[in-house]
Amino acid sequence: MGVREIHQRGVIHGGKVKFSQVTGELVTKFIEVLHPRNILFVLPSLDAMSVDELYKRYSLPQEAKIHREDGAPLGPEAPPCSVMPVWLGIHADEVSDPRICISDFGEAWLNTDPTPKEELHTPPIYLPPETTFAKNSIGFPADIWTMACTIHEIMGERPLFESYFGVRDDVISEMVSTLGLLPSDWWQMWAARGEFFLEDGTWKPERASRSMPLSERIQHMGRQDDPGFSGEEAESYERMLRAMFKFKPEKRATAEEVAKSDWMMRWGIPSLRTYDIQIPCDLS
Repeated sequence: MGVREIHQRGVIHGGKVKFSQVTGELVTKFIEVLHPRNILFVLPSLDAMSVDELYKRYSLPQEAKIHREDGAPLGPEAPPCSVMPVWLGIHADEVSDPRICISDFGEAWLNTDPTPKEELHTPPIYLPPETTFAKNSIGFPADIWTMACTIHEIMGERPLFESYFGVRDDVISEMVSTLGLLPSDWWQMWAARGEFFLEDGTWKPERASRSMPLSERIQHMGRQDDPGFSGEEAESYERMLRAMFKFKPEKRATAEEVAKSDWMMRWGIPSLRTYDIQIPCDLS
């Protein structure tokens, strides 16, 4: 729902890694789900606390001074110290009012911007394939791809595409393993394909053990142990992900289509009502 909202406003998030500070008003206007490093819980209980009360409950901030390697004084571009993240003492599944917001719009841009975006600073395992094969096609569908990666990571308790060092070619091979062959023009453009596959698209014998299609990955994800995740829901969930994971961005589902997909309408949105979360009228 959040991605639909922000896309309706003509904004493409882009998914930068570094967190930024977001005002309460902006959070209200732009609630979105992209890669997990941009997802924040809103904790209303902190709003009424004074600074002294906050420090008493969670301790004073732990600061680490910043030093230059060459020993020279810091310039105005660097902060004097960094602050360690605070542990709030509660696990995510224990939050009673799970309001979620998105941080960091530093990489966002308007769909009407005259200069197309040709590079995203999203973590490699979430980057959509057009960032490698069709850089002039980066737009709304890029958010859909990263959102699909995030949904599955939350549901499955591990990333869908994995690479130990975040090497782009390794991630692309994971895409092929999960979703099937790249479009023929992209397949020919991919110079490293011979490291993983034979020319007919089959895995090299020494790498064949890495092959695991999406349906099999769904069977192995953590949520599958939940008796409530029925075969019917799993099939609906896979159909939604496949629509979001179309290689060519112009064929990918829109945020509107995802919000009204079978899985969202029958399982995703009904689960939100458990927490008394406001649902748009056209999705109720």
